[in-house]
Amino acid sequence: MPQKIQPASQELTDFYRARSKWRSAGEESTRFRRAAALARVPNGAAVLDIGAREGGLRKYLPEDVKYQGIDITPEFASEAVMTRDISEGIPFPDGSYDFVFCIEVLEHVPNPFAAFGEINRVLRDGGVLIVSVPNPYHLKEIVWNLFRTPDRQGHIYSWTRQAMTKLGEMNGFRIDAYAGTYLHPPVPAPPLLARSVIYRFIKESAQP
Repeated sequence: MPQKIQPASQELTDFYRARSKWRSAGEESTRFRRAAALARVPNGAAVLDIGAREGGLRKYLPEDVKYQGIDITPEFASEAVMTRDISEGIPFPDGSYDFVFCIEVLEHVPNPFAAFGEINRVLRDGGVLIVSVPNPYHLKEIVWNLFRTPDRQGHIYSWTRQAMTKLGEMNGFRIDAYAGTYLHPPVPAPPLLARSVIYRFIKESAQP
């Protein structure tokens, strides 16, 4: 059963509703393409996409995957995308999915530790979690930090590789691979230079 992480945040809902018409096609397509390549989703897999918006990731996956999106923003609701704040838990049974994508979401979630626990619950043993987060060492982040630029992107956390590794380990995951997204779309870049870093986690089998 889904575990409620903490009360749902109306502030977060309002923030993303205000940004629902935002679009950078170059950023999205590059990020989705790189995430799908790192994931290596096979035909017929069950896929959960957290922070799906209108489900743009779907077209980068095999045609016959069983796709389900979740997004906090009601404007993106559709047959394939459920409106849900994951702070209220993920409303699916244990072991429902082979792959979970969480692209540019974790830096916005009030309790990422509990969110990882819920993701672990809905993934099957050996399942794959793909997480994309902003690179804290990217030039933009460094400049914004140096000049104390107020956050305008709804970010609560900043994630280094060491922090991502520990967060995964504490919730039953290990990092299997990682890659960069882009220097500036559509130019791909290695993790050190990329705007965001994508991590491929494997859910460890439960101990007998």
